[in-house]
Amino acid sequence: MNKLLGVVAALALVLGIWAYEAFDTGAQKPAASAFSAITVFPAGRALPAIDFIDDTGAVVGPEIFRGGWTILFMGFTNCGHLCPMTLAQVRMIADMAHEPVNVVFFSVDPGRDTPAVIRDYVKGFDESFVGLSAAPDEIRKLADALGAPYFVDPSPGNYVVDHASALFLISPQGEFTGTVSQPFDRQLIAAELDQLPRPSGG
Repeated sequence: MNKLLGVVAALALVLGIWAYEAFDTGAQKPAASAFSAITVFPAGRALPAIDFIDDTGAVVGPEIFRGGWTILFMGFTNCGHLCPMTLAQVRMIADMAHEPVNVVFFSVDPGRDTPAVIRDYVKGFDESFVGLSAAPDEIRKLADALGAPYFVDPSPGNYVVDHASALFLISPQGEFTGTVSQPFDRQLIAAELDQLPRPSGG
């Protein structure tokens, strides 16, 4: 119940800010080549061939990222503040962008975050959000590929999880293409997402 209240509170706060920003006509889109909110790499980086477990319990590969731009955030469902606030802001960014963007929440805490738990958590933010996790050794491979430090200590009575706060941008080709660091300028991020190259016919 406390977790659900935290999600609701985060959504209420951030959506209130979104309502203000949505009617602020002073925001300007940057020039096509001027990316400042998103760090885009000169070339994409291949993701490791690992087995993800999605929020239905199915095993999927990196191909899950192919076909459209994806924002990936690494966290855990028992996260007190950072994760719900970040996901609420990502929902706002996706809503503000004119072009579609996929959102994936990746749990680094598979010991507690079962597919069902992850599904209930992410769908509380948006029905379109996808939840993933993996076995600990697979999580490490992905974290290393993204340069995303994380730490899990499941000691009884002192269960500690720490993780990166950035967003990771995955291209329609399934390559790690960029990052978005906090604090987020939601309008600028949405505008820059709209300027990313789209697959032909997309």
